[in-house]
Amino acid sequence: MDDLELAVKLVNTVYALADPPDRLTDVAFYQDELVRLDAAALAAQLTPSDLQPLRVLRERLRGVFHTRTDAEAAPLVNSLVREANAVPQLLPDAHGVLTLDWGSDRYGYSALAARLPGALMTFVTEKGVGRLGICAAAPCECVFVDRTRPGNRRFCCEACNDRAAAAAYRGRRRVG
Repeated sequence: MDDLELAVKLVNTVYALADPPDRLTDVAFYQDELVRLDAAALAAQLTPSDLQPLRVLRERLRGVFHTRTDAEAAPLVNSLVREANAVPQLLPDAHGVLTLDWGSDRYGYSALAARLPGALMTFVTEKGVGRLGICAAAPCECVFVDRTRPGNRRFCCEACNDRAAAAAYRGRRRVG
């Protein structure tokens, strides 16, 4: 499980093409997403009282994806990490390789409040905000992490890519 993917899934609980667009009306929706991402233990730790804090965290994480420069993202991510009192730790895996860990000693929402901004902080430090994206297929505003080699991803998923291509084709046919 990748904490950055958990952050993307949380932000994308608002999906303009869904009915209703805000699918985070109770914690069950995000719990299901966590289970699909092999984070069932974390999903089980969430309670109904975590709904509003999750919604606030979602919007604050979304703000990072909307930044254009690393300098613009830094204060947003820093404040999230600071408010969560997230202290990174180095943890060895089974082979002795160290990884940077954010909040593995926490549970439920507290773990998410530390881990998700921590994952964003680590990613922005390594790759920059230029690899964080917002879907170019209006009205979709889902976010994504561009892990492609050339760094030119524009859509959150194949469906949005196909929808945008079809719209562009129809537009060209009308003009021509």
